[in-house]
Order: sequence, then structure tokens, then C-alpha cells
Amino acid sequence: MDQPFDLNADFIREYISKAEEPEGDYRILRTIKTPTQRIALVDYNGEMLIYSNGEIMFGTSDDESIYAEVMVHIPMAAARKRKNVLIIGGGGGVTTREALRYSEVEKITTLDIDEVMIDFGKDLEDLVQFNQGSLNHPKVQVVIEDGRKFVEKTGEKWDVIIIDLPEPTDKCPELSRLFSREFYSILKDRLEPGGAITVACSAFPWMPEYFWSIQRTLKKAGFYVLPYHNFFPEEGEDWAFCLATTSPVKANDLRMLVPTQYLSPERLTDMFYMPFHFVNFKNKGKVQTDSNTVLLDIVNEAN
Repeated sequence: MDQPFDLNADFIREYISKAEEPEGDYRILRTIKTPTQRIALVDYNGEMLIYSNGEIMFGTSDDESIYAEVMVHIPMAAARKRKNVLIIGGGGGVTTREALRYSEVEKITTLDIDEVMIDFGKDLEDLVQFNQGSLNHPKVQVVIEDGRKFVEKTGEKWDVIIIDLPEPTDKCPELSRLFSREFYSILKDRLEPGGAITVACSAFPWMPEYFWSIQRTLKKAGFYVLPYHNFFPEEGEDWAFCLATTSPVKANDLRMLVPTQYLSPERLTDMFYMPFHFVNFKNKGKVQTDSNTVLLDIVNEAN
């Protein structure tokens, strides 16, 4: 390996887990410990990968662009208006880049709890080039704060809310409060009429109960929910998402409103077709609340 770190050292595995380690040669450019996470910057085949607590958070790859399109353009297509957008977990700036493609957008609030992640998105040359300087755009307000606390104390309302957060883990169990029925109920009150929310639900095949529990929790908070997914052939992963709205939305009525690199009409249709093993026939899944550990238990069992 072309880096000065001993990959057999235990502390390195806190930055890059064995399961998430790149195949072949790579370089660890930097490791950083913050109050909330251990971050590693990795150069792999000319791409920048950003790790958090051993897991890949985001990078400068084509897959990252596809993921951002799926996260952003679905709720934008479902919402009645697109003037005011909130992105919770947007430190890399890639989802912000996609939201800026809409001329009617007047303000994007991009929020991340970790200042280091925001600084990467604003200042790290490779990442700034990839996100097209989105976090430095005059329409973008960058906020460094816990997403729950920010939403609770503001009276602002949004047309579109994008929640792109990792799963709760033993290292960060407090993330559960950003997936709870109580939090989703607050978000419902913060939506403009005709607004839409999208929630990233992790890779489906290895813990379907996680996907189903988020669906059930959103419904308990009063949302209409359309589950969708997107298969990444190169990674062999099928990522699941939930579109949540305050009034019914039909998948067949959704159309892309701006040119996109990957989301063709055919791909859009396919994302809302749920394969047999995805479909929650028996209403499986439990409701995540502020006082239980539903999602954390699912993650621990899957691991």
C-alpha cells in the first residue's frame, strides 16, 4: 500500500473497516478524529473517498452522482413547489449540487453536524470540483448543527426536505432521533403544502426490516409513503429510499423537471417497481420512537 499507515494496526480499522476497504492499491491521505466521528480521506484510482467510523460516507465517483440524483430529483418531482429546500446530512455538497439545478430554488439550507465534513465540501479541491462549488453558492446557507435541534428551534418551512443520514450504530445511537416518529411529525409540520420528503434507507438486501420500519414510522407520523430503490451494478448494492408526502402521489405521475445524467424515464419507472422480495406484504417493521432502539437493534443484528 502506498501510504505511511500500518493497516494491521487496530486504530486504522476505526477509520477504514475491513469490509469497506478498497480493492487494490490506495492511499490514506489523512485521518481526523472529531467529537462525532473518525474520518479518513482516501485516494483510490484517482477518486476521493471519505470514510466515517470505518464506513464510506461519500466520494467523487459516478455512483455518488447517481445516488445524489436519486435522493434529490424524486422529491423535487413530487413537490408542488421547489423554492425552499432543506438537506440534512449534506456535508459533501453533492446533493446540494443537484438541488441547485432548479432555477426556481431560492434557498437551500444544507446541514451537517460535523464542521470538518462541511469544510471538506467547501474547501477540499477534489470535492469542490465534484460538487461544483455548491456549498459556496449564494443560494446556499450552510449550518453546522444537529438536524433535530435545528428543526425543533426554527419556525421555517420547506418545500422539499432531503434526509441523507447513516444508520444508527452503537458508536452513534443518537442518530435514532432523526428517524423517529416524533421527528417525522415535526418535519410534517415544517413542510409547505404539497411538500415532499425523501429518506435514505440503506442497502436493502441485508436488512429489509430497516427499510420496512422507516416506511411504517413515516406512516405513523401521518405521511403517504412511496418506497423506491436503485440498483448500483458496479457495487452490487440495491439502495432503498422512501418518498413521503402529505397527500397521495402516484409514481406514474412523476417526471424529471431538469436534465439529469442518469435518471432516464425508463430508470425512473423501474425505481418504483418493487421486486417481490422488497414488498412488505405483511406490514413487517416496527415504529422507531424517541424512546426505543428499533433501528439500532436491526443494524446490530444484521452485523
